[in-house]
Amino acid sequence: MIKGIGCDVVEIARLKETLLSKILSAPEITLYESFASEKRKQEFLAGRFALKEAIVKAIGPIPFTELIILNDESGKPILSCDRLKHLQIHISLAHEKAYAIGMCVAETDAL
Repeated sequence: MIKGIGCDVVEIARLKETLLSKILSAPEITLYESFASEKRKQEFLAGRFALKEAIVKAIGPIPFTELIILNDESGKPILSCDRLKHLQIHISLAHEKAYAIGMCVAETDAL
């Protein structure tokens, strides 16, 4: 059963490095710092922000730093969050020129 659906779009240039510790978890910051180009860093930050906003819209308030979004071996974003273990969370994100979009569908087994 679907608990919630969320979607968010953000202008990539709007997100600044000063927001890093409010948006990213420690593992995400490590990944962010591994990128050589500032453009890629900004896309990563904006994508994670949009995706975390989408998750909050789907499930309700939760601190962004508790949502750990990394990638599997194929590049697909995967969410790790102890507080959300009772839900199946489906996420996707994309970047296109000046924008990043995040989408989330949250499911529960209860009817």
